[in-house]
Amino acid sequence: MKRSLLAFLGSLLLAVLSMTPAAASPAGPFSAISDGNAGLAVQLYRELGAQEGNLFFSPYSISSAMGMTYAGARGETAAQMKTTLHFRLEQASLNSGFRSLNKILYENARSSGQRLSIANALVLTGDSVSDAYRNMLTTYYDAAIFRGGLEEINGWVKTKTEGKIDRILEQLSANSVCVILNAIYFKGVWESQFDKKLTFDGPFRLPGGIDVKTSFMHRKAEFKLLEEKDFQVLSLPYKGGTLSMVVLLPKTVDGLARLEDALYAEDLKGWLARLDKQRNQKVSVYLPKFKLETKYDLVAPFQKMGMKDAFSPAADFSGTGWRKGDLWIGQIKHRAFVEVNEEGTEAAAATAVEMVTKSAPPRELVFRADHPFMFLIRDNETGTILFIGRMANPAK
Repeated sequence: MKRSLLAFLGSLLLAVLSMTPAAASPAGPFSAISDGNAGLAVQLYRELGAQEGNLFFSPYSISSAMGMTYAGARGETAAQMKTTLHFRLEQASLNSGFRSLNKILYENARSSGQRLSIANALVLTGDSVSDAYRNMLTTYYDAAIFRGGLEEINGWVKTKTEGKIDRILEQLSANSVCVILNAIYFKGVWESQFDKKLTFDGPFRLPGGIDVKTSFMHRKAEFKLLEEKDFQVLSLPYKGGTLSMVVLLPKTVDGLARLEDALYAEDLKGWLARLDKQRNQKVSVYLPKFKLETKYDLVAPFQKMGMKDAFSPAADFSGTGWRKGDLWIGQIKHRAFVEVNEEGTEAAAATAVEMVTKSAPPRELVFRADHPFMFLIRDNETGTILFIGRMANPAK
């Protein structure tokens, strides 16, 4: 089941990217970065999703932090990172692409009245890095550069995520040189908000006949809904229509496995295309309120995915001004937060990379998400996956 879930999700992400509205399809570096971001999301989901239960992370935050790290890599280390991270551009083009894409993502959210902030930083925790590397980070990633330790690092993350993530690192190596940081914060208001008076407690049904009590929001409004034989796909737009949440819901409690097994990339492209072309229709939506907080150590997943040299003295990060073999990655931590309620969605994530040295007839349409489902938050214009997760049990 897990393999089919991951294959399904991989196809989903690629299909989502391929099915952004034609008039707003990204071109050039935007497309390369968004496609690569989806590829990274798929592989990380395979690793992080191996455990049962809820899952939530920001592939874009991770891509951004690792992009800044990759900019200092050279030789075989850079080659391994490029493949593992699904970077489809050379370093100079990737840096320039991130700068432009960050601007577009911000403008898309701002123009529709939503809040999206993406912040980067380089914290010098020990020795320094070259002026060229520092200038590159400030020029292309608008990175703040300052000296500090755990207090300054965690304080920066807390500020940039509006207090949703208060700590990203628990400790620093005695041989710490610097920490590369990314923080992303999103607060979106539904285009059609849910009335709090209609929120009620009910059972969220789990496979095996187990129910857990949770709060469900309810609203009857105009949405894009795709009805297939065994599943439904609902698009919940945020105000302005630039960003949206897509929810994939099997029609039976234990239908997720069958949905995963039955769908392939070609199928997904087809029904996502049909979803985008659906006219808005009145749908009675039931969606659980939920809040998730997650944290991950990404060293082992990246090593398994092919980044071998970057975590040992075999690393070549000479692009930072350090000699080959003198600087490598000591830890990569990622934390994420999401809350979905009647008003909309609030989500945040942070990634820290520490560099160390030695040392039918008319009927009411219903979308009742009262059993496990997957969801993602995407920028519709560029196809960028900002956040992705699954809700397996809202009581956890």
